[in-house]
Amino acid sequence: MPDNRNRSVSGRIAADLLAALGLFTRLPLHWLEKHAADVDLRRSIWVWPFTGGLIGGLTACALWIGSAAHLPPAVSAICAVMLQLLITGGLHEDGLADCADGLVGGRTPERRLDIMRDSRIGSYGALALGTAVALRCACMASLPATLLFPSLILAGSLARAIMLLELKWGKPARQDGLASALFPLPPRPLTVALLTPLLLAMMLIPADKIVAPFAASLFVTFLMHRFSMQKIGGFTGDILGAEAVLAELAVLVTLTAQAG
Repeated sequence: MPDNRNRSVSGRIAADLLAALGLFTRLPLHWLEKHAADVDLRRSIWVWPFTGGLIGGLTACALWIGSAAHLPPAVSAICAVMLQLLITGGLHEDGLADCADGLVGGRTPERRLDIMRDSRIGSYGALALGTAVALRCACMASLPATLLFPSLILAGSLARAIMLLELKWGKPARQDGLASALFPLPPRPLTVALLTPLLLAMMLIPADKIVAPFAASLFVTFLMHRFSMQKIGGFTGDILGAEAVLAELAVLVTLTAQAG
């Protein structure tokens, strides 16, 4: 009986990992599929911040390798961001570009949603994407070695947790999208997900540097929430992706500023 229960728990954890990694990364997951039980995206939300932290840690490894190879900081940062985009498939960046095109370029809520569904990128999207990637590279190149891993792990973790706040605060702008399928959020996994970045920050970041990245990421998320509510009456998967990018940048910018 205990063995069956242990198998059930491990199968569920494997299924949650499979759901989160399958959503946020393009990593090969065949090794995990055979251990997974029933896959439930809603239940997997507790793993989202851990997945973001893993992505940040792998990005930091690429930066460290570049530094060990005596590459200039800017070159190491660009290579690390390229690896990060390969890992994630540019999922959130695509959302940021779609939001910039749709929310700024459309004249009505219906037209804005249509533009956001269009796979083509416009001038607003290109500008948003280019400046976001440039700012990420600049921050990574400026971070001191002692804050490299902590900053990127926290940024990745908090960026994925912040998406859940939007799911809690707002309402879906569409009834047929991925974001709407996550309702209602299960309370226990949500609590774990929201506490994870705070625990990581307490373990990894100096105490006097913790408040600013959380405040900055919450601020930009709130602004994006208000803007999307005004423009389309709710959120979409693209809005969630844009908020993840903006929250990650807010963490990196504030930690870079505090380290300067």
